[in-house]
Amino acid sequence: MDTKLAERNCCESACDSAAAVSLDQQALCLNHFLLRCYTKLEAVDPRGQKSREERVDLASMRAFIEECSHKALEVSLQLENLTNLERARLLDILLWASELFLVLRAPRVALEETSVFSGTHRAKHAASRRS
Repeated sequence: MDTKLAERNCCESACDSAAAVSLDQQALCLNHFLLRCYTKLEAVDPRGQKSREERVDLASMRAFIEECSHKALEVSLQLENLTNLERARLLDILLWASELFLVLRAPRVALEETSVFSGTHRAKHAASRRS
């Protein structure tokens, strides 16, 4: 892990936790990293949205998904005192990001075929965030 990052605090307001990872060029503690990943992955997941009226920047979506998965892997390999729940959430983020990367590369037909899976997947994510 970056030694300069370890000396910094999380950038989220009212959070005094030490930064564990940087995402979108912002230092975040592990909890805020997990929350940010879940929030942004849900926002870019086309399977849960009936139709998008606004234009989507696929390049920036792919860049975020790639950064998110790399950082989740980095954290899971470098932080030693992770709880089982934290490890499970990191793995969940890795799996979700890899699914999205494949979905975004596939034609639109694939998006429609995965919409059934999406409802179940989102329910699991919502349940895991509540616990």
